[in-house]
Amino acid sequence: MKKIAFYGKGGIGKSTTAANVSAALAEKGYPVCQIGCDPKNDSTRLLLGRTCMQMVLDMVRKHALPA
Repeated sequence: MKKIAFYGKGGIGKSTTAANVSAALAEKGYPVCQIGCDPKNDSTRLLLGRTCMQMVLDMVRKHALPA
């Protein structure tokens, strides 16, 4: 499994780049799992054309072990 991360300051196109790389790899036949942790849901909105109802961060909060 290969892992690629895009990071940097806000507003530089990380979500757009990640969505385009994911789409290009998927079109070439590679299995792709894109996980976006942006609270604004940019990755999901770009890939699916809609906002995700539940974000990864919501799932982590819901299933996190008590401190």
